[in-house]
Amino acid sequence: MRSNPRMKSTLRGARSTFKAFRRQAALLTVGLLAVFVAFPTAASADPVPGPPAGWSTVFSDDFAGGSGSAPSGQWMYDTGPGSNFGTGEIETMTNSSSNVYLDGNGHLNITALNNGGAWTSGRIQTTSANVGAPAGGKLEVTASIQQPNPGSGSGYWPAFWMLGPGQWPENGEIDIMEDVNSLSDVAGTIHCGTDPGGPCNEGNGIGSGLQACGGCQTGFHTYSMILDRTDASNESITFYLDGNQYFSVSEGQVGASTWQAAFDHNLSIIFDLAMGGGFPNGQCGCTTPSGSTSSGGTMSVGYVAAYTTG
Repeated sequence: MRSNPRMKSTLRGARSTFKAFRRQAALLTVGLLAVFVAFPTAASADPVPGPPAGWSTVFSDDFAGGSGSAPSGQWMYDTGPGSNFGTGEIETMTNSSSNVYLDGNGHLNITALNNGGAWTSGRIQTTSANVGAPAGGKLEVTASIQQPNPGSGSGYWPAFWMLGPGQWPENGEIDIMEDVNSLSDVAGTIHCGTDPGGPCNEGNGIGSGLQACGGCQTGFHTYSMILDRTDASNESITFYLDGNQYFSVSEGQVGASTWQAAFDHNLSIIFDLAMGGGFPNGQCGCTTPSGSTSSGGTMSVGYVAAYTTG
């Protein structure tokens, strides 16, 4: 059969159209792959590290959950005016999702807001005193945190800490991370004994004082403490920033009975973002927050974990 020139022309046009379609489809596929690489869909941005060799995980949270949702049932809110806490802070702690919420990318956010001069923020703690160092062993508690980074940070007081059950300060308090006035610093402190004064110098406690914490407002860093009970005659608490020790305090500094009452038992884990109070005011020699303090600063927590050995 003789060939038809018009049919050949039609077939060439169809082949050309098909090749162009294939090129466009390939480009679209590459583009979609680039989008997925640029915007990962993992539920948790900061997975909880496994325990060190010879240790066991006894508590953890990676703060996975939907955007705007509440933290898991491992936590409870501590609400009410900051004046209830005895620190001089001026905010009201709420259970509002405006103040305490998951961001949908594996972070717990606590945000301080100025509502016409009335500040609100958030404070959560584990539902019980759930972690402690076993006799003859060790407890490590660690969290990945990005400190608040407001434009003007006078009065901001983020904290990651632990508290024993009972009457303060003899029940024991371990402040693993505190900063004030958005200085990009860190302080580790213990509280124990009697208030005021006593072997732990209450209400200041025994602490490192503010130490430089470069980049701690613009990125996540790990804040940790190890309660070491392996030497029953001289137990200790040591503080770390990104795995580097920067402060330690021992039982011998406060006396065996005071130490044992404060730290030889389980404690709760707490995250909060206070505004104003004795620590930020004392640091600046002024009253905080000021009229220029920025609203909306956020402490973001990627994970928290507790490990034991012994």
